[in-house]
Amino acid sequence: MSDPLTLARSLSAKSDDQLIALLAARPVAAREIRDFFDLADALLDPVSVRAALRRLDRDQIEGLAAPAENRVALDALPLEELALRDEAGRPYAVVAEVARTLLDEPAPAPETGPPTISPAADALAATPVAERAFTAISAVAELVQQLRLAPVRTLARGGIPAAESKRLSALLGLEPELVPPLMEVARAAGLIDLDGDLLFSTAFADEWNLLGHRDRWSTLVSGWVASLDTPFRSLLADAVEGGRWPSGATLREALATRYPAADATMSAELHHIDELALLLGAAPSGLAAELPDEVDRVYLQHDLSIIAPGPLRPAIDARLRTVADIENRGLASSYRITAQTIDRALASGETAEGLREFLGEISLTGVPQALDYLIGEGERRHGLVRVSPVGSAGSSRRTRVHSSDTRVLGSIAVDQSLASLGFRRESDDTLSSRIEPATVYWLLADARYPVLAEDADGGLLVMRRARILPTRRGADALHSASGAASGAAADAPPALTQELRHLLPRLRSASGGGPPPHDDDAAWISRQLDRAVRSRTAVGIELRMPDGSTTEMQVTPQSLANGRLRLVDERAGVERTVPVANITRVHAL
Repeated sequence: MSDPLTLARSLSAKSDDQLIALLAARPVAAREIRDFFDLADALLDPVSVRAALRRLDRDQIEGLAAPAENRVALDALPLEELALRDEAGRPYAVVAEVARTLLDEPAPAPETGPPTISPAADALAATPVAERAFTAISAVAELVQQLRLAPVRTLARGGIPAAESKRLSALLGLEPELVPPLMEVARAAGLIDLDGDLLFSTAFADEWNLLGHRDRWSTLVSGWVASLDTPFRSLLADAVEGGRWPSGATLREALATRYPAADATMSAELHHIDELALLLGAAPSGLAAELPDEVDRVYLQHDLSIIAPGPLRPAIDARLRTVADIENRGLASSYRITAQTIDRALASGETAEGLREFLGEISLTGVPQALDYLIGEGERRHGLVRVSPVGSAGSSRRTRVHSSDTRVLGSIAVDQSLASLGFRRESDDTLSSRIEPATVYWLLADARYPVLAEDADGGLLVMRRARILPTRRGADALHSASGAASGAAADAPPALTQELRHLLPRLRSASGGGPPPHDDDAAWISRQLDRAVRSRTAVGIELRMPDGSTTEMQVTPQSLANGRLRLVDERAGVERTVPVANITRVHAL
């Protein structure tokens, strides 16, 4: 039985999910596929086979080139999932042929040139490695903090809007073009993730933020490396020698040598990996020793600014961020305390006494009188405005806003920035709104009112503007700074493209809903003859004679109609007509 017929039958027996997974791994021109025979031909095309082998290393391709001697080694390869071998476990003939061709080809010269992540790459490359690493972990820490405040919407084609890159770049201390690749690394490491088209921080980011910056850097890089495809992880594992990250030239040379079928797509992907390594400062494995030491003391200034003379210990930085806004992040970061940040800290569960104690412990200059006064004012203002759900069932009013200060309540009632809330005066100290409590709370907070949230029973609620996604599967493996993770969770089944949506029913319809019949090869023979007629290609046929014997003929088919084939017998040099039903096999010459 021919390989295309064998594969066509195997394909028709697969479920739709299996076919989708196969076609995601081995794309075909769906518009040109009419039935399972067409699909088998497309998958057995040498160009398609070569593309399917691009992630197999030289040893594996050698196994395919001489399959009889390497059956044990072949069993470990995903040949069945990629439609590269038959049900008996033998690679199709074209697979072995392509493998031999790849081994005979000289390795292509690796591409040269420095990574070009952005116009800022030249300046980045000139920056000391340790400084790059510190900048990267500081920027990622700020990124997850910003996503805790509000998610970032992504574009349908991927990436984030240019306006968001520009906004975040000022907060992260990076050039705008460096923000998307940094997000890519953070997502690969499980620190941020998508929910629909929105990027959120994850629960794992909270754990990561409490690590020392040396462990943060190691975990970030190892998590990113663990997310890479197997060929690239393998290249990096083999190329890292003496604790040094390999250069881009070394990686490209290794790719060309070790992966004979590697194509331009893989080369581009490897180049991108080199770019991200540049951004992360991924160089010596001993880089952690070169990172600056953490500090646990700051300078509290009379102008309510805070100066950290070095990278703060993560736990101190995390708590300080509740009571102060960061103004500049770097080796020496600066923060600023305002009335609004005091309100925010108190609303998150801090107390005035707790803030004084915390700031006094970390300050090298004591607590300035102006700061102490501001904390006291915040304590007096704390909870002046309270938002809670309306308790009565079926009420048209969903939210109650209460304050003992009628002047503040009056200001809220006439504040034009809050007009969309449609406040209605219920009493001297109460307003109501049809809008849900969370929206009312955040609009009041943005308008800088000292607001607290309560539940229906008067219990205090700690509000978060953006939700935090749970740690995705596989991220537990990233908790170790050693980076022994095997990769992120398996992707969900690939989504159907529009072409695939039409292809699957077309395939099923062409086969009558089932596989080609095993006891009748007539359809396959007719197909081969029709193709030979169209291309005027000479083929070999096996013809059953009236006495039951068979004979081999080399022919050039001329036309096919009414169950009869008109052909030229190449050996005899004469034209003949034979019944198609008497042809038992067709093969290429």
